[in-house]
Amino acid sequence: MTDIQWLEILKISPKKAHTMLIEEYGGYVYAIVIDKLRSLCSSEEIEDCVSDVFVEVFTNIDRFDSSKGSLKSYISVIAKRTAINAFNRISYRRNISVSADDEETVMPVSAENPADDVQKKLFRQHLWDIVESLGEPDSSIIVYQYFYDMKVSDIAKKLLMTAAAVQKRSLRARQKLKGILEKEYAKENCYE
Repeated sequence: MTDIQWLEILKISPKKAHTMLIEEYGGYVYAIVIDKLRSLCSSEEIEDCVSDVFVEVFTNIDRFDSSKGSLKSYISVIAKRTAINAFNRISYRRNISVSADDEETVMPVSAENPADDVQKKLFRQHLWDIVESLGEPDSSIIVYQYFYDMKVSDIAKKLLMTAAAVQKRSLRARQKLKGILEKEYAKENCYE
């Protein structure tokens, strides 16, 4: 469904449009929020923030201009801003002085070998970028399954899919990831 089609549905049935938006972008928003809040917040606080994102999107939907960007990018901006605000509010309440954008809160560095830590951090970021490039819902499925160790049945509930569909999409996404990484590995080895 295109952004224009969704806006037309919004005019006819806001409730249906809201449900469709959550089905389409729920996993995407959850991944953004958890990326910012996982080092500080409980799962309930993360769920609250995801809900706040969709409330914010609907409260300010009249500000969305499809000529300036996609609905996905509009939601992404709201999700990031809402998550950072939640992070700042919660860290202030708990008297913690860190930043939601501070990469060390997401991927801590050990004191053993800084060069190895940098290399690992770069690889994790590269892997994360590849996973995000898979598109929805595949990227969310992989993130939930391998980054957060969620069961297929729980992912299915969260993404409003069947467990069989999640399993099938996970298999295809992993095969695609494997292909991308094998191509990159082959390129690296041809220069040695």
